[in-house]
Amino acid sequence: MPATVKENANLPSVSLHVAGHDRLVHVKTFGDPEDPVFLIMHGSASDMRAYLPLKVFSDQYFVVFWDIRGNGLSERCIEEMVHEIEAMKDLYSPHEPITLMGHSWSAFFAARYLAEYPEHVAQAILVEPNGLKDDFMKEVGMSLNLFTEGYMDMMYTTKYLTAKDQETLDFQALAMLTSGVRDFYCDENNITEWPVWRVGALALMVWENSLLTHGKYDFDYTAGLDQYPNEVLIVGTSCSPIGYHFQETYHQPLFKDAEVLRIENSGHRILTEQFQALVNGLQWYLSAYQP
Repeated sequence: MPATVKENANLPSVSLHVAGHDRLVHVKTFGDPEDPVFLIMHGSASDMRAYLPLKVFSDQYFVVFWDIRGNGLSERCIEEMVHEIEAMKDLYSPHEPITLMGHSWSAFFAARYLAEYPEHVAQAILVEPNGLKDDFMKEVGMSLNLFTEGYMDMMYTTKYLTAKDQETLDFQALAMLTSGVRDFYCDENNITEWPVWRVGALALMVWENSLLTHGKYDFDYTAGLDQYPNEVLIVGTSCSPIGYHFQETYHQPLFKDAEVLRIENSGHRILTEQFQALVNGLQWYLSAYQP
């Protein structure tokens, strides 16, 4: 497994103070720092690597990618994700609102950030967020249990893991990226490659477990979303259980103003399945609502 920023000082990184701790995160930036800041967050079991082609927007924005804590080459720490976004905003755009994009779990976090800091975001892009309420998640059922039956057993053991154990766990979780255990694909026998340096297996297990009470979904993170004043772009695909039909039914009505971008012939891995269609849709939204 590649070393994290804590182990390799040559990796580009910044220090964030979140939840009372200073933690290093692996970052890459593109464009002119004087341009509006565009923060792009990767999904779960992933890192920024698959998202780097979105640097095409660096002609309009200062594009910032980072491996969120506990993922990729960032330091291994699981804390409050909304505060991490705010820490990144304070670092790169302390006085101006940002453009924010999150995919999958990070779209979930980005939505919560919009509810808590609506004035800090000029443009918001949510790419197939998980259900923001327990009833929404129940509609897609087991397709969002991101491991097989042994997954919950693995979560039980996480409190005993050392740094070395996390390295082994990340290695083991790589198998998930080449299997069809998640129903997120148009063809589970022909799964598109997903480039990644290191998955954040422990982070994924902690996030998933945080939504469960006695083994059942029990949460509601929808409060305040209708207070975000600007248009939200929600992206959904044709082959994902949390694709555009799900997003239009459950998430679009939560916002004061939201548009759903439909991506056809794609599953949840939009970045590698229908990249140009995604870029075209994002370009339309970003140009129409240029900060």
